[in-house]
Parts: sequence; C-alpha cells; structure tokens
Amino acid sequence: MAVIAMKDLQFNALEWLNLMPEAAVVHDSVGIVAVNAIAEPLLLASGVLDQLRCIRQEGRISFRSSHSHLQLNMASSRLPGRDAWLTLMTPLSSPSHHYQQLVDRNPCAFMVHRRFKPLFANPAFARLFDFASVEQVLELDSLRRIIGEAHWPEAQRNYDTLMASGTLGKTQVVEHHTINGRSLHAHLVDFVLMWDGEPAVCTVVSNVSKEVRQLEKLRALALTDPLTGLSNRRHFFDYSEPYLVRALEQGGGLALILMDIDHFKEINDRFGHPFGDRVLGQFGQRLVNLVEEEALAARIGGEEFALLMPLRTDQCVQEVAECLCRQVGWTQTEQGQEVRVAVSVGATAWRGNQDRLTDMYLRADKALYQAKAEGRNRSCSTEPVLVES
Repeated sequence: MAVIAMKDLQFNALEWLNLMPEAAVVHDSVGIVAVNAIAEPLLLASGVLDQLRCIRQEGRISFRSSHSHLQLNMASSRLPGRDAWLTLMTPLSSPSHHYQQLVDRNPCAFMVHRRFKPLFANPAFARLFDFASVEQVLELDSLRRIIGEAHWPEAQRNYDTLMASGTLGKTQVVEHHTINGRSLHAHLVDFVLMWDGEPAVCTVVSNVSKEVRQLEKLRALALTDPLTGLSNRRHFFDYSEPYLVRALEQGGGLALILMDIDHFKEINDRFGHPFGDRVLGQFGQRLVNLVEEEALAARIGGEEFALLMPLRTDQCVQEVAECLCRQVGWTQTEQGQEVRVAVSVGATAWRGNQDRLTDMYLRADKALYQAKAEGRNRSCSTEPVLVES
C-alpha cells in the first residue's frame, strides 16, 4: 500500500484519505496512487477504475477511457517531499445522456433515482432484478417494490441523510426482491450526483447472495453441534442474554437445566463410539421434541446438555426437571443387549435482575452433581426436592 511522507512522518495513504470528508485522490504524473472510499464510487461510475490515466489540467482533472469520459471539479495541492498531488473532487453537472453512456457499458448494476423514482438504469441492473428491459425499470413509479416493506422506512431515512450531507452514503448489505419476487442480497453503495442540474442518488448494486449464503452456513457450523443439531456451548452462552432480558421485562420465570447422560463412557466402551454418537443424536432430538419452541437447547460438552427455557406461572423448576428426567431417557437393544439411556438432571430458577447466567450455571451444576452423587437417573434442583425416576 502506498506510503507518503509529510512533515517527516509516515502516513498510510489510504487510512489518511479515508479520514477526509471529500472525495480525495493521491496521484502523480503516471497515475493513481490511492483513492478514498468517497472517491471510489465516482471512479466506479466511469467503469475504468483499473485503467485510469490521470491528465492534469489547470483547474480540472479528467479521467478517460476508450468508452467513457467523466469530468470532475478539482482542487489540487502538491504533497511535500514527493512528486505527487492530493486532489479533492466533486462531479460536474452533466446532462442525463452523459450518465446513460457511463452506466450502459458498466458491468456493475447501476441506477440513478430521485426520491426512489428511477431516472436511469443500465442493462446489468435490469438483469439483476429480473426486468425484461431498462425501459421496464424506468416505468416504475417507485423502487419500493424492490426495496421491500421491511426495509422501506430505513431506505427513506438513508436517502434523506444522504441528500442532506451530499457525500457518500453508508455501504450496506440488504435483502431486496426482484420484480418476480426472487430474494437476493445486495451490496449497495450510494452517492449524490447532479442530474440535469438537480441532486439525485446513484446506487451501485452488487449481488452478494452467494457470499451471504456461505457466511450463513459458516455461522451455522460455528454455532451448531454437528452430532445433535443443537446449539453448541458458544452459542448457548452468547445467546442467553435475550432470555434474561425478556424475563426481566415481562416478569416471567426462567429455568436453567443441566443434563448428563448416565454412564455414557460405559456405553461407548461396550458398543463403540459410532453407537455413542447415535445416542447423542437421539438424545438431542428427544430433547427438542419435549420442550417448547422458545427454549434454547444445547450440547455444551461430551454427554452434557443444557436447556434454558421460560417458565409459565403454573410451572416450577423442580417439576420441569422431574418431567424431563422421566421422559428424555429410553431403552433400546444393541448387539443383542439391552441398553438403558438415562440422565441425571440439575436445575435452578432465575432469581431476579441481579442473577446472571454464570450464577445460574453454578447452581444448576451443583444440583447436577448432587443428583449423580445420590445414585444418578434422578433430578435435583436448587430447592430441596429430590425425585427418582
């Protein structure tokens, strides 16, 4: 990355330029050295960011290519200690046909609108959103159908902010819909330009649906236990906070229940780890089938499982723990032998706004070890109730 010298200090050119509120470019007699985030969309609009030739002229800088010509107002100053210039840029007012030439040949999806009424769009934009032609895009009274009702209020706020500031809008990834209702994730870059003498917004759109799907898959892999399909330990502890907030705001009860499959090591030793893995998978499925949808179930390590669930006013934690202990276990035959899968259960209830998940976990873990010490296949809670299955 380019480094420029100024007053005997070293600056990272890109980081330095990105601190500026204007579109800024550092260039020398050969070409572009560095471009900030505000200037980049202006250069993208010419479709030639990778093949720019910088021509210094008095009071003006022009970017040229074989298929487009974009002129910008500029103010330049020479950088000390280097044969290079810093140029601040604003686009010149140009007739609409000039922008049409820019966007028609650009492989990126472009469209220009004023208050969400399309003024121009290029063929790439029409194809991306399943329009039959650019003319069909321009027939729209509003982009609201594409933006979608869920994002419409935010889009209006962003538009007003962008028009008031006159600079680069925030880069964002949002879910849009094509004219045929197909969902896609779009990466948007907005900036203000002059259109027939009045401000308008140019939006550069990239389809990042594939990348979003890949990220969602990676996120699921990072937060899900592969054997059971339940949340893993990390997701359980990271995602528990909303349950505590909801209990505090709504005044409801909350239970944390820890479960440990009894003698699981013996099951693995007798029948092999593949069978042990199937037991874990079956246990996870049975747990999901027994609890309500809003409960958070997780495998937090080895044969240990955790459950965070809201409590109704007619429920108490020891009754829930007892019910799980009775119903989640089962008996099956493997290699001609009967296998009993049973669990020890430790449970606790939330004690108010000063009670954190770590506090609840310590209490439930203590109750779980009590259940094991007293013979396993039973439930214990932080209240003095012991139930044997």
